[in-house]
Amino acid sequence: MRVIFLDVDGVLTTCSYHNPDTNHINPEKVQILSQTVNRTEAKIVLTSTWKMGYDKDSGKKEDYFKVLEGILVQYGLEIFDITDDIPAKIKEPLPQTFSLEDLDNIEGLHGTGRAAEVEKWIHDHSVEDFVILDDEDHDWKEYGLDENWIHTSYYGPDCEAGLLKKHIDKICDILDRKISYKNQPGH
Repeated sequence: MRVIFLDVDGVLTTCSYHNPDTNHINPEKVQILSQTVNRTEAKIVLTSTWKMGYDKDSGKKEDYFKVLEGILVQYGLEIFDITDDIPAKIKEPLPQTFSLEDLDNIEGLHGTGRAAEVEKWIHDHSVEDFVILDDEDHDWKEYGLDENWIHTSYYGPDCEAGLLKKHIDKICDILDRKISYKNQPGH
């Protein structure tokens, strides 16, 4: 199975697109995702914090999650699954004062956070190939997942932020060249 691990903010939403009716999800970004899924036949697995709007056990969905699902359906897309929540923990306590730049140097505790969630999902399913769409580095390299990561951006004008048409070929290249976690040394 081919998988697209999908973050929402910074991929389908950007700082320059505002529409409360869609929870700021840009239909143009969803269209690009749809073109990508149609070309690759990949399944969408939600890694975003938006997944907290869906309780797998009860089936209960928050309104914002329903909006996300509704917009995806309009473009022929569906969420195949969501990753388990493994909250990020840090190795060292945060200092009393720190800058935003300092956050880049804070190390996460291995086995926690989004990369651990993706790693677990891959191990629990028959994943042949995958790509990660995310605007943030969640220690992808530490988990051997960085070669499968498309680094998008939340910031900038819409023509430069979020999922872009230029990403489609790169996503397809990643899925076609079989760079997968299972093929990484030590895994």
